[in-house]
Amino acid sequence: MPSTTLTLAPWDAAIVLKQDGSFEASLPQILGDYIPENVILGAALAYALRNEDLCALIRENFERESAAESRSTEQ
Repeated sequence: MPSTTLTLAPWDAAIVLKQDGSFEASLPQILGDYIPENVILGAALAYALRNEDLCALIRENFERESAAESRSTEQ
């Protein structure tokens, strides 16, 4: 797969999950008191990705939710 270039606006936040299990996060530099919600959420997700217990909980919840969704669409 060829490389992809992402274009981020000044207040955008991004997390790239790599095939090898690592990730890269891009968060804007905050100089004032205002922190946009997307930046707070991006920082929280980047923190969670470094925590094995939180990653396991996220994965387990996803599996539960997607299994429930799959069952509801089959009926």
